[in-house]
Amino acid sequence: MLLSEVVPDSNARQYAVQRLAKLLRHPDDLVFKAEEVRRKLAQEKMLIDAQLNTDVRRQFDDVQEGLELLYSTTGQIDRVKTDMQKVDQLCNRAQSYLTNFDRIQQVSVANRNFVRAEEFYRQFSDFHQQYTHVREMLADAHDNFRQGNFNLLRLHFSLHRLEDFRSRALGFTGADDVDSKQTLAQMFGGLDALVRDFEEFLWMVAGNMYDLALRSRSNIIVQLLKVVESEEIADRVQERANGAAGLSATATSPAAPGPRREREIKRYKQKLLKFIHDFISSRVAEFFKQEAKGLDGITEVTGFVVDELTFVGDTVAPAFPSNYFIFDIYVDEYHQAVVRNTNELAAGDLDGGSILTLLRWMREYHGAIRKELSIPKDQLRPALLEGREDQLAQEYLDIAVKKIREWVTNLMRTEYESFVGRLDAPSMGEDGLYVTGSSTYLFEIINQNIELVIEAQRAKLLCDLVSECNKVFQDVSKQWRDLLDSEKSKQIDAPETAAEGLVDYTMALANEQIRSVVQAETIRDETGDRLSRSHQERFKTELSQTMDIFMNVAEAATQTLADIVFSDLRPITSALYSPDWYQDDLLQPVIETLKDYCQDFHDHLDKYLYRRLMQDLLSRFALSYIDAVTGKVKFHKGQATEKLNHELHRASKFFKEHMDSSAVSDILNVVRILVSLIDSTPAMIFLEFFSIKKQYPDLPLPLIEDILSKRDDLEKQQLKSILESLRQKSKGDTGSSLAKQRTLFSKLKNYPPLGTVAAKGRFM
Repeated sequence: MLLSEVVPDSNARQYAVQRLAKLLRHPDDLVFKAEEVRRKLAQEKMLIDAQLNTDVRRQFDDVQEGLELLYSTTGQIDRVKTDMQKVDQLCNRAQSYLTNFDRIQQVSVANRNFVRAEEFYRQFSDFHQQYTHVREMLADAHDNFRQGNFNLLRLHFSLHRLEDFRSRALGFTGADDVDSKQTLAQMFGGLDALVRDFEEFLWMVAGNMYDLALRSRSNIIVQLLKVVESEEIADRVQERANGAAGLSATATSPAAPGPRREREIKRYKQKLLKFIHDFISSRVAEFFKQEAKGLDGITEVTGFVVDELTFVGDTVAPAFPSNYFIFDIYVDEYHQAVVRNTNELAAGDLDGGSILTLLRWMREYHGAIRKELSIPKDQLRPALLEGREDQLAQEYLDIAVKKIREWVTNLMRTEYESFVGRLDAPSMGEDGLYVTGSSTYLFEIINQNIELVIEAQRAKLLCDLVSECNKVFQDVSKQWRDLLDSEKSKQIDAPETAAEGLVDYTMALANEQIRSVVQAETIRDETGDRLSRSHQERFKTELSQTMDIFMNVAEAATQTLADIVFSDLRPITSALYSPDWYQDDLLQPVIETLKDYCQDFHDHLDKYLYRRLMQDLLSRFALSYIDAVTGKVKFHKGQATEKLNHELHRASKFFKEHMDSSAVSDILNVVRILVSLIDSTPAMIFLEFFSIKKQYPDLPLPLIEDILSKRDDLEKQQLKSILESLRQKSKGDTGSSLAKQRTLFSKLKNYPPLGTVAAKGRFM
């Protein structure tokens, strides 16, 4: 037997390789175990072949035995056929032996008809008594309904006998026998009413199935279902008879009990299922009206449906035949009733809270049905809210964003008017920082919406909400930046028209943006962990973008503060390296001005922004010494370097009171480079330049040219030689090669970075 015959072809090779891998685990096994494995496999193959041969032989024996039985059966059938033919011949011959056979046959038929007539007469005489008895049984059943002391099967059987007798009685009357029909109609007139009363009682029992099951009277439910099944069988018999048109044949058959009137098709099963549908629809609608009371209490529906279906599955469904699949029917009916009532509630205009309540409840509903009843969402048809889940989510998003935009617009209008008017000093927080309070109101609104969406368990909607809020924040951010630029321009260019307090209000705005950043970060870190992993990344990305938006406004505010400070210092910084600078102490008013501003910044500005602002002020201070080189200045060797060193020392001392010492030294080092280039001997300039170039690759060559050309100790020919040498050595420098090596020199206003349009213009 081949391996491919035992294992499927597609897996045979893989199976063999795995088997060998288990037997031969090490390279040495090929030498020491190969022969043993071969013998073992050969023995296994022999055993398998022997077993297969035995099984095949047994199968052949069974097939042979089956064929022999078939042959013998054919012979037996032929013998039976022959015997039946003999019986038929004997019957025919027996009739010829009896000279009065036809008369005997007629007497026999007459006797049978006489017996039937006698039985029919007896039943006819007892009909009224039987009718009264059934009526009394039904009345007793009504009286003892609460106690459950009645038997539906006996009641139905007795009523069925009356209906059967009426059917046979009416079947005996001819089409033209009007008098008989009238007499029978008068006699059976009350039977139809009794049947209707019984059916009403039957459906009353069906309407109390829950109560019967609760009182452990499931036997009555079983009786109800047996009555329904009995009527269903009778319906099928009547339908077959109607289809075969066999009523006339039945009436003429000698063996038939007599002609019958065509039976009415009752369809009790269909009526029962319709009754269950109406019962559940009414029950669910009543719960929505009395208990749920609209969308506010719709979450109660989940528990109601789960409890109802659990009760049905434990007590009612076991009484039904398995072919009813009654539990599935109850699930469908309850779900469809919930869908109908929910659609009615959701038909009108919904506010954002109602939509989220619906969305949250939908998820809870499906989750509870799946958890408690093991029914997946896909099995529940139609979908809740007719599949409008995404549409409702979008409607909520539109409503929420519209409301947020309105709130933010109103808040911005108030803040805008306050910022422009500046009638009073800005509010001060407990930590002494200026604040506006807008972030508290803003994130109170945002948090309310976020919490509502989280409660609704809609992570995607939450991400979409934050994304849409970012668009609103972007608009607000642009308005703030434009306002800062406008108010700054007014403060610098026309201070007499500007209201006082711009610096204080700008600090308040910057602080408020940082508070917004902190709150956004808190939401990102705390709320993000409550989401599924599939949405965490997007949610945190969106919140990080929110933080960036607020941080951009904070940075714009600190830039505005720095611009205002240096607008006050512009008359002094524009005089650097001028004769007045050599003669007077221009640094002292700079430091005094910075002291006044920095003290306010220290006391009323957020610490993080304060550090950023101080670094910006120091950078601008240092760059002002470099940018001033482009003016009509002259460097007197010795005097200029001495004064620069003195001012650097004083400035360093001041800034180190507000900043880290190493950061101050690093930034002011760019001014010390200026000193070294002014103080270098002509022979050392080349080496000094490339030493600086290693530390500051973006050092502009035009700056070096201006510094050297404004030294009073260099002759023109000497200067020309030095500059030509520097230019030749710097030809390999391009903007792209220095793009990743930007330092403070790239921020110079008068000496743009290498590779820019402005820089190219200086070389042309």
